[in-house]
Amino acid sequence: MKFGANLCDEVWAPLPTSVTTSCVSAILCVITVPGNLLICWAIIKDPNNELKSSFNYLILNLAIADSFIGIVTEPVFVWYHSSEAMKREVLGLRWLVYMSYFMTSTASVLSIAALATDRYLAVTSTTIRKLSSTSAITASIAIWIFSCSLPFLYFTTGFYTLAFIFANTTIILTLILLVFYFVRIVKSLTAHEKHMAAVLGGQNVQRRGLLREKQATKCFLLILLFFFVCSFPSCVMIYVINLCSTCSCVVIHWCRDLQYLLVLVNASSNQFLYAWRMNSYRRAFGRIHPFLCSWEAQQRDSTVSQAPSIPANSNFMAQC
Repeated sequence: MKFGANLCDEVWAPLPTSVTTSCVSAILCVITVPGNLLICWAIIKDPNNELKSSFNYLILNLAIADSFIGIVTEPVFVWYHSSEAMKREVLGLRWLVYMSYFMTSTASVLSIAALATDRYLAVTSTTIRKLSSTSAITASIAIWIFSCSLPFLYFTTGFYTLAFIFANTTIILTLILLVFYFVRIVKSLTAHEKHMAAVLGGQNVQRRGLLREKQATKCFLLILLFFFVCSFPSCVMIYVINLCSTCSCVVIHWCRDLQYLLVLVNASSNQFLYAWRMNSYRRAFGRIHPFLCSWEAQQRDSTVSQAPSIPANSNFMAQC
């Protein structure tokens, strides 16, 4: 296959491929939409007045991007691949599938990179240093401008070349950035802990501040790990699509759809890896709806029974 050539566009995908993609996309849609919309509502309403921070604004941007994936991209995938399975003429509408996929996926991936940057600034400085709210909003706007612009390359490059560009400019660079942040964050937390033990002694306020940052970072590192697990195979498949000269169209179609699904699975998991693990969000969810209130109480009782006591006046920004 010639690099970037859409040689399999005129070949119908195998029936199992289309059915698998449409069914998984439908399931992911049901998972992705409600939770991310609830996160958006919780941050905007902020019933307990504890979610107005730069980091939570970036979480809001991630939740908005993932909500668009569930509201737009995944339903489009269900419709397109269901039609493909029934051999209905859909080739002329592939641009809609590709545009929605690249726009929402780019916004989601770059939002994770922005969140990692905030974590990096928070825990690698001797004093607590984070993005300001204005910087977080500006970064969110820039992310959406870039995410809405990138997909238009499809009309000049085609899908396979654009997927290659997406993998190298968005996914791989983000992975490199996250690995760098991960190493620096772990080293910085270790150094801060030693400093606390040697200098600060029993100053509980500073210790609680460090614990807060450590817990928030631990939660967020789960997102980074899952991002790597989903993104690395997706990048490999994009390279196979573009560089494998002996691969059949069956292999190309499977790689095309699986790399879609891996990115969508990552987007649907973000809510569970971060917001749903944090007590501040659980408290907000409990204030929003009575059912979530009883669920939050059960989770709190379970956490209290398994964890050592924490002073009542400690206000953790992110407690797993």
